[in-house]
Amino acid sequence: MKHILVYSDSISWGIIPMSRNRFAFDQRWPGILEINLNKLGKNVRVIEDCLNGRRTIYDDPIRPGRNGLLGLSQKIEIYSPLALVILMLGTNDFQANHDHTAQDAVKGMRLLIHTIRETVLEPGMKMPRILVIAPPPILEPKGDIAIKFKDG
Repeated sequence: MKHILVYSDSISWGIIPMSRNRFAFDQRWPGILEINLNKLGKNVRVIEDCLNGRRTIYDDPIRPGRNGLLGLSQKIEIYSPLALVILMLGTNDFQANHDHTAQDAVKGMRLLIHTIRETVLEPGMKMPRILVIAPPPILEPKGDIAIKFKDG
C-alpha cells in the first residue's frame, strides 16, 4: 500500500462553506482521491494533515500553530514511508492581517519543498515525490471568512 500525505488548510480539511462544520471523508477531495485511486486498483491510503488557518511559513498573529513550516519535517518522518506529499497551501498567507504578495507565498512554498527534501528518513526509505496544488482564488469572500480576506 502506498501512502499519500495531504498537507493543507481548511480547504482540504473540508470546511463546509458558511459554517464551521466539516464534510465527511468521502465528500472531501482527499477522500474522493483515495476512493477513486483504490477503485482503479492503486491500493493507496490518503493521510490528511489539514489545519484550518494553516499558512505556508508565516505565523498567525491570533491563533498559534498555523505556521506550516513548524513540525513539517517531523510529520514527514511520522507518516513515512510516503509515496507522495501533496502541498496545498497559500490561501491564508493572504489574510488581511498579512501584507503578503504572491511572491511571498511562492517563497513560503519553496521553503516547504526544501524542508521536505532535506528531511532525514529511516535507512532504505525513499524521499516522497512532491505535488504542489495551487488553492482556488477567493474572488469574493463570504460568511465568517469575509473579514479575514477583506482587501487581502
